[in-house]
Amino acid sequence: MKQMPEVIIGALLATAAWSIIAMFSQGKVSDLKDVAGPAATIFASAAAGIVAYMIGRSQIAVAEKNWQTANEKIVLDLFDKRLGILEQMRSAIGEVMRSGHCTDLTLYNFDVATDRLPYFFGEEIQKYVRGIRNAMIDLELANKMMENQLDPERPKWIQRRHDLWIKVVAWYEESPRLFAAYLKAHQKA
Repeated sequence: MKQMPEVIIGALLATAAWSIIAMFSQGKVSDLKDVAGPAATIFASAAAGIVAYMIGRSQIAVAEKNWQTANEKIVLDLFDKRLGILEQMRSAIGEVMRSGHCTDLTLYNFDVATDRLPYFFGEEIQKYVRGIRNAMIDLELANKMMENQLDPERPKWIQRRHDLWIKVVAWYEESPRLFAAYLKAHQKA
C-alpha cells in the first residue's frame, strides 16, 4: 500500500471529526460540548494511529535495507573467497601451461586451492576440477614415458601428452562459462 500524503490524511480526519460532531449534535449547539470530548478522543486516537502506522512503515523500510545490506556483504564475502580459489587454480594451471609439466609442487598448489571446493561450489564444478587434476597427473606421466627414446610406444605418449596438455589449457576457455554462475554480482556497482 502506498503512503498517503499528509493533506489527504488531514482532510479525512477533519471530515470524520465534523461528521461525528454533526451526527451527535443534530443541529443543537448546546449538545456540542457533550460531543466535543468523545470527538476529540476519536480525533486524537486516529491521529496517533496514523503516526504509529507511518513510523511502523519507516521501521520496516529500515529493517529491509539493513537485511539487504547484510545479504550483500555475505554475497561479497562469498565472491571474494570463490575468486581466491579460482585465482589459485589459475596460477597452478598457468604453471602447467608455461612449462608443459606438472611438478609435485604445482600439483600441491592446485590441491591446496581446490581443497575448499566442496564448500563454495557445486558438484558440477568439483567434477570438472577433478578431471583437470587427473589430466595434470596423466600429463606428467606422459612426460616421463616419452623420455625413453627407444620405447616403441613413444609416439603414442607424445600424442597423449599433447591431448592432456590441451585438456588442461582448455581450462582458460571453459572455466569462465562454468564458474560464471558462482561469481556473478547481483547488482551493478
